[in-house]
Amino acid sequence: MISTLYYYYYLFYKKILRDNEPHMLATLVLGFSFSLLLICIVDITIAHLFKLKLGHYTMLGINLFMIAVFYLTLHRTGKAKYIVNEEPRFFNSHALSILITFLFFAITTSFLFWGSGYVGNVLGTR
Repeated sequence: MISTLYYYYYLFYKKILRDNEPHMLATLVLGFSFSLLLICIVDITIAHLFKLKLGHYTMLGINLFMIAVFYLTLHRTGKAKYIVNEEPRFFNSHALSILITFLFFAITTSFLFWGSGYVGNVLGTR
């Protein structure tokens, strides 16, 4: 799954935006997307269980940690270039892979907008 998401993020930055460093941008955005997913899961879980919310620095720390993990595992090891040469797809379908990648990015990015409101409602601060 991560390989396919990385490949289609890479294609976006290589072919659509025509960036000169698509590997690095794909790594950063994939790390950012997964950090938003992790932040949302953790924030909602601790709001329900402990009636607490994550602080801004904790969220920033999770974000930087996830970007570092993806950088070290994909970019520094050279696995990113192997993934691009492999051209992975979801269910061997290019169109379905684009759709799933777009939905993953849209859903994880939407956490920025509705996540804090949801946690505020759970805690009764909104």
